[in-house]
Amino acid sequence: MLSALAADQDPPFHPSVGKKFVPPDVDWDRPVYQTTFDDTAVLKEWRLEGGKRASVVNGRLVLESEPGHRDNHLVCWLAREMPAQFVLEFSVRPQNRQEGLNIVFFSTRGAKGESIFDSALKPRNGVFRQYHSSDLNGYHISYWAGGRGTANVRKNAGFKLVATGPDQIRDAPAEAFQVVRIYKNGGTLRLTVDDVVSVAFDDDGKAHGAVWNHSGWIGLRQMGHTVRCEYDHLKVYPLKR
Repeated sequence: MLSALAADQDPPFHPSVGKKFVPPDVDWDRPVYQTTFDDTAVLKEWRLEGGKRASVVNGRLVLESEPGHRDNHLVCWLAREMPAQFVLEFSVRPQNRQEGLNIVFFSTRGAKGESIFDSALKPRNGVFRQYHSSDLNGYHISYWAGGRGTANVRKNAGFKLVATGPDQIRDAPAEAFQVVRIYKNGGTLRLTVDDVVSVAFDDDGKAHGAVWNHSGWIGLRQMGHTVRCEYDHLKVYPLKR
């Protein structure tokens, strides 16, 4: 993955980067999905591909890979289909902020519009290319990358780097939980960390193909060297019409 990143020419930072952004068009009172991970039964709503384990510990979702195995990557999908326009919000705390890389896949469907769990799609076990250069379409944001220093937006299929911005998680206090939000309204994508824009992309539907403006699935990805990360208070909100 690192060699692929190095080959990209980084796009310039979006003008909104570093500014506070709380979207005004969100229906905060009617989340379409929410969980505090206080009950292990919530794991029935998630599907793990790759990695070592998904568990609920002390009221938090914990995703783990095998220690010492940098290729033991994982993706944990929310099994429910989410709307085309939404805000995803969750709290996150990596085990080691200086070592690892986390991603959110969103607006993800099969290349022919299938559910990501359709039996016609190729099997997946956490290997990265199966998600960005195979038979899935969508967006993904690497919102934290301990060894890189930037957050990136990529458009799949094809692993196209379309936007970059500063990583606002790597240098935060080790024990802090930070609130990550991904806002999607058509081609308008914003990642905020504690309400400050980290990376932004305005997809015009031309430079990188059609806007992925369909409902789809959301997945939490950890590269193997993340090893362990905690998540809490995950919600998906619809936008107001």
